[in-house]
Amino acid sequence: MLKIYLAVLIINGVGGQISFSSLPCNHRSPKIVGGSDAEKSEMPYMVSLMRRGGHFCGASILNERWLVTAGHCVCNGLNKIFQASQIQGVIGLHSISQYLSGNSDKKSTPTRINFKSIIPHPKYECTIVKHDIALLQLDEPLKFTERVKPICVSVENPLIEYENQLAVVSGWGWTNENQEEGHKADILKKVTVKIWNNNNCEKSYKINGKPSSIISDTQLCAGFKNGGADSCWADSGGPLIMRDKILVGIVSTGIGCARPGLPGIYTRVGKYVDWIDSVLKNANAL
Repeated sequence: MLKIYLAVLIINGVGGQISFSSLPCNHRSPKIVGGSDAEKSEMPYMVSLMRRGGHFCGASILNERWLVTAGHCVCNGLNKIFQASQIQGVIGLHSISQYLSGNSDKKSTPTRINFKSIIPHPKYECTIVKHDIALLQLDEPLKFTERVKPICVSVENPLIEYENQLAVVSGWGWTNENQEEGHKADILKKVTVKIWNNNNCEKSYKINGKPSSIISDTQLCAGFKNGGADSCWADSGGPLIMRDKILVGIVSTGIGCARPGLPGIYTRVGKYVDWIDSVLKNANAL
């Protein structure tokens, strides 16, 4: 039987959010550079994307059949989109080494998932950072548990500004820009960052030696003026969340990791809600 997923819009005192799942998506839950270990099941919407047995990007669960990630995460080394069979996901994951060794807690064993299709934004190109977002369709629906749940997505509201608000980014990426000093995280990491005004972010990039930088309205910046906290390599595609686990950004690009005056640059998910909704509805109609 075909199951129809309704996009449910919720308006609250601070803005809007949208659910693409039949399960409520705003739930409270009991490297990243400068971060700390997440608790088990703290971020049940997090997915590790793997290829050839190794983690390379993050993703977030939208509903039983769809994930959202960065467009560049689905590009291969030849600047072409991966075939769906070339990558896998792991849900309910906390420690990568325990999962790969088969020593995970039996009560919280991570689950491998496969993909039916990969759909980057129609205007995305592998060599350009604009419209850096993609959807992953699962070949089998997820079974939600305490460890596996969907996330709500922020809806753009011109009256609401994220500037100077705190958000949390998470992933299994590198813990230092210098890979000789850092390492790829084993335990899921999280770190709090501050969202910047786009104009101030662009100016800061230009002042710090990147004169051609342009921050578009489909992007947002997050970090601190003095650096020290940021997403890094292999955190790409992972979520930037705020307001009771609402997804506002996807780790996209930047210069280095946690450098002063160079905050991370994220895809502003709220700008793509209509596109996400149309893809899911078209898939359900088939």
